[in-house]
Amino acid sequence: MNKFWNVPNVLSLFRLILVPVFLIVFFFEPSDYHIGALIVFLVASLTDALDGLIARKTNQITKYGVVLDPLADKLLKSATLISFAVVGVIPVWLTVTLITIDLALIITGVCLFKRQITIPSNFLGKLGTAVMTLGLVLCFFAKSMNGWNLYILYAGLIIIIASVIVYIVLNYKRVFNKNGQDKVIIEATATKVEESASTKDAEEPLVETEPENIVKEATATKVDEKKD
Repeated sequence: MNKFWNVPNVLSLFRLILVPVFLIVFFFEPSDYHIGALIVFLVASLTDALDGLIARKTNQITKYGVVLDPLADKLLKSATLISFAVVGVIPVWLTVTLITIDLALIITGVCLFKRQITIPSNFLGKLGTAVMTLGLVLCFFAKSMNGWNLYILYAGLIIIIASVIVYIVLNYKRVFNKNGQDKVIIEATATKVEESASTKDAEEPLVETEPENIVKEATATKVDEKKD
């Protein structure tokens, strides 16, 4: 379950490598439409869909993949947002807001990983990522979109904020009460051990005295037989 080198994790690593490749192609490509950068972005997005599908179908979901997959996804999205903000396609405030949310989620994921807690993304998170990906793809054709690419990005932002709220509400007790749960488990285990020890102590005298009683009874029987 916790093996690092498997197909989903390799795809996530490949997506991480594509992040600097995307930035280089985006800013040094002669075309204003950034066709080469769009191809890199689509290939990276395809690996994002594939690694999750393969992990579920082949039961290769690991604690490393649960962290690595969203990390690669968020870094790719952040690089794309920054690129479009630099060339003036999307507003800076939107880029800063989305990257701040992603950074908070990455830090939270790392902290939970250190505590050996893994919480997969919820449905809203996946939907928000899909909507955001669509909006970013349309940003490559911003000159002919009449602002629709921004509307879709705004919708993705709303969905992502909603997913974060749901994420916190559903997992608050699991994250912040973990120590309390461990304490309850430890106390329950200690109680069972004490009960088992008490039961054993109560049974041991009976087991030890039984052979003695048998010997005494046998001896008394032989004495009676000799007298007769």
